[in-house]
Amino acid sequence: MPAEAGGAGGGGGADDQLGVEDLLTAPLLGGDAAYRRLVDEAHRRGLRILGDLTTNHCGSTHPWFTAAVRDKDAAEREMFHFGDDALGYEAWMGVPSLPKLNWAGERLGRLMADDADSVVRRWLRFGLDGWRIDVADMTGRLRETDLTREVAARVRRVAAEENPDALLVAEHAHDASGDLDGDGWHGTMNYAGFTRPVWSWLRGPEVRLPFLGVPASVPRLGGDQVVRTMRAFAARTSWRSLVHSWSIVSSHDTARIRTVCGGDEALVEIAAGLMFTLPGAPMVLAGDEIGLEGAWGEDGRRTMPWDRTDTWRTGTLDAYRRLAALRRDEPALRQGGLRWLHASADALAFVRERAGERLLVLAARAAHEPVRLPLGAAGTPLYGGGDLVPGADGTVVLPADGPAFHVWRLG
Repeated sequence: MPAEAGGAGGGGGADDQLGVEDLLTAPLLGGDAAYRRLVDEAHRRGLRILGDLTTNHCGSTHPWFTAAVRDKDAAEREMFHFGDDALGYEAWMGVPSLPKLNWAGERLGRLMADDADSVVRRWLRFGLDGWRIDVADMTGRLRETDLTREVAARVRRVAAEENPDALLVAEHAHDASGDLDGDGWHGTMNYAGFTRPVWSWLRGPEVRLPFLGVPASVPRLGGDQVVRTMRAFAARTSWRSLVHSWSIVSSHDTARIRTVCGGDEALVEIAAGLMFTLPGAPMVLAGDEIGLEGAWGEDGRRTMPWDRTDTWRTGTLDAYRRLAALRRDEPALRQGGLRWLHASADALAFVRERAGERLLVLAARAAHEPVRLPLGAAGTPLYGGGDLVPGADGTVVLPADGPAFHVWRLG
């Protein structure tokens, strides 16, 4: 919710109805009354809602910025980075319509966070359950100035005062480890430690796509290299930050996973399987579950074909449903630790475990040499293949088919 959003507090409970007059006279999308109904209905269904807060910039028509431009002596002037030129200012990525916010002064901090009616407080009080922080990696940073961690701590303190359970997830396109932990953001959109490795392993052989801001195409790497990458990033991040970070196979700024996988639904299922079974919070971009495509961010923001169900990939939808249910039903997938057991070019195996529960996961992008593990325990299938029966020496031989995704409960 942008800082200039309409005032909070209007509307009633979930059973209230908006009249025709309300729909005709309210702001775009229904204003606060419609938002109130959305929040209430979501909460009634056990869902939580995060707002989208841009701490790095605002729009050039925002009242804060127009006041600063109109009067060089305005109090709002310190909230932006103006140069000696009366109209020269810093903008996000050089886009003039997105002036960059200046956290060095106190006024911005008060209006965004500290004051009783600040942006952060107001919408949490309205009913939001936290914030996704847009462009968090650039917030408070400009040349020699770096106030990112101070901003994160300030926003988190205020959010916790309004709602101790409020979640703050930072958008960060690259290595976010330096901005997490301590009293800052709870987690990040885990492009570096999850998205890039998964794409690199499951990219369709003939696919050529930009690699998430890196000046190269998406590579195609072996599973051993992918696991090394995941472990390297996880080692730089606390467990708390890792499990609060979003595991993403597509986002509003990227290609769609189906396009990355070359349209191969079996590879898409593996990507979803890793998203739902590895540590982290699965973040499903609407439309991935029915097989929408897109070769870059804007291309991936296609309209949901609600009225064209004949275009839905029902196999993919079924896989997403079953994997989501598996994660919901198995505490080890939400709260358990992680042990990697095997990584080769085409197959990955790991265990998620907690007291009294062990789940074995096998992901294979192609047929491969059988994986033999000295588990000393039988496995009951929860997803994918049949029973696992250990040999006399306790060794279990995993299925060698692929592409395939399997989950077993170990006895």
